[in-house]
Amino acid sequence: MFGLLPNIGTAGSRSALLHTASPAASTRRFTSSELLRLRLGIFTGIVGSVLIGVGGIGAGALPVVGNSLWSLPVSGFLSRMLHSTTVAVFVGISLLIVGWLLLWRYCVPSKDTPAPLLPMASLVRIGVLWVLPLLATAPMFTQDIYSYLAQGSIAAQGMDPYSAGPVDLLGVDDDLARSVPFEWSHSPAPYGPVAEGMAAVISKATGDVIAAGVIVHRLISVACVFVAAWAVVHLARRCGVHPQAALWLGILNPLVYLHLVAGVHNEAVMMGLLLAGVECGLRAVDPDRATVAGRWMWGAVGVVLINSAGMVKVTAFLALGFVGVALARHLGGRFRDLVVAALVYAVGTAAVVAAVSLGSGLGFGWIMVQGGATEVISWMSVTTDIGLLTSNTGQWLGLGDHGEAALATARLIGLMIGAFWVVRMLWAAFQGRVHPVGGLGVATFFLVVFFPVVHPWYVLWAVMPLAAWANRATFRVAVVAYSAVLSYFILPRGLNLPPSTVAVMYLMSALFSVVLIVLGWLLYQRRKATG
Repeated sequence: MFGLLPNIGTAGSRSALLHTASPAASTRRFTSSELLRLRLGIFTGIVGSVLIGVGGIGAGALPVVGNSLWSLPVSGFLSRMLHSTTVAVFVGISLLIVGWLLLWRYCVPSKDTPAPLLPMASLVRIGVLWVLPLLATAPMFTQDIYSYLAQGSIAAQGMDPYSAGPVDLLGVDDDLARSVPFEWSHSPAPYGPVAEGMAAVISKATGDVIAAGVIVHRLISVACVFVAAWAVVHLARRCGVHPQAALWLGILNPLVYLHLVAGVHNEAVMMGLLLAGVECGLRAVDPDRATVAGRWMWGAVGVVLINSAGMVKVTAFLALGFVGVALARHLGGRFRDLVVAALVYAVGTAAVVAAVSLGSGLGFGWIMVQGGATEVISWMSVTTDIGLLTSNTGQWLGLGDHGEAALATARLIGLMIGAFWVVRMLWAAFQGRVHPVGGLGVATFFLVVFFPVVHPWYVLWAVMPLAAWANRATFRVAVVAYSAVLSYFILPRGLNLPPSTVAVMYLMSALFSVVLIVLGWLLYQRRKATG
């Protein structure tokens, strides 16, 4: 892992560690060939996003009932053409990835171009153009949004979403409960009061109309992605990384479009709050901020934002440790300063958690339901795979069925390994051997790798902060490879289909993708030759 990242042993002064000037921007003009290639990348990404959005109306995760927006004649026609619309989505994914890759040379410095060619404002506009076609499509790659809607309705009606599942509280005939995936229909809400409170407000505002609720959730997700983009830009400048490179890798990443926007996962809200909170927390200890009042204000805002992210998903609380370490170094870097910083953040966390939990009316029940997702068997989880392999090997050897014990043991060992890396990164950040942003990214990466449940978009928890800190080409190549491959791993409807059907869909998608990409490249070469 460390071969892909900046050297962890590189030390720096306290000022250099916490605040680094932004790298210089390139002033070189585009050549005609570069401009043509850039336009091709932008256009390819737009076409890909449009195909994903249109295909999602037929191939997306439509609700069981209450399909108010996607029940127009054209959507009914598209939904009956499941194979074709699924192929359209996968071809769109291919084009989106190609468009993203074509922007690499304009955002990431190289020997020939030591500074990014693409201005920041242009990169933001490209991101907006690519996200627009996804705003009104059906939910995609997951059915989790229907759990959010049902849990929001439960909270809006004054019931406790942490006491039972949507079917238990809303009833089997409720439209929202019927669209919740079966595996979660009797499970309490696993999210904190910020997520459930937001869902309750949306429930009241939309009157539990499914399509309206999906769109409002998605608009909030997009807004939080933009907040995350703002934070990534500022964090990159702190770490001496070109902000265009960080924005391209961490925010324009196809997994963000597919799962945080199209899939409307809560990670969008969590990462927006978390990264903004880290930036605010680091502003509180900037050496050039002279006023005490200003430091306290930024520090308080950081505590509120990070804790709010933790009350979406508890993994976000990890960021408190790294911002706390930055405060300890600002106070003097002694062990007693670390204790003082820990006490400050502990008191702040207790105050914010109590205020939100009680103020929302949801109480503290969310603390007791964490870990419910571990019931899911996730093939991407290393520890789950090891546990299942050990259990199956034992049965094959005639040692009996010890599946639950093997799985629990493997997952416990994995969590211990993840915790070790968290502690190691906290100590390295405290000693000044790694920037707090980098420490947070590396710690989160190992926590995700050894987590009992892993989904393709979980790696974004680590990629977003690492994009603002890690500047080695090998790291970027690894993230690009992972993002490109994992973009295809979940069907648009978020459900399993017969293997033969899936094989035909992938084969057709690959064929159409190759044909379109080759035709586009030939047209580009012809246009390039004619000047």
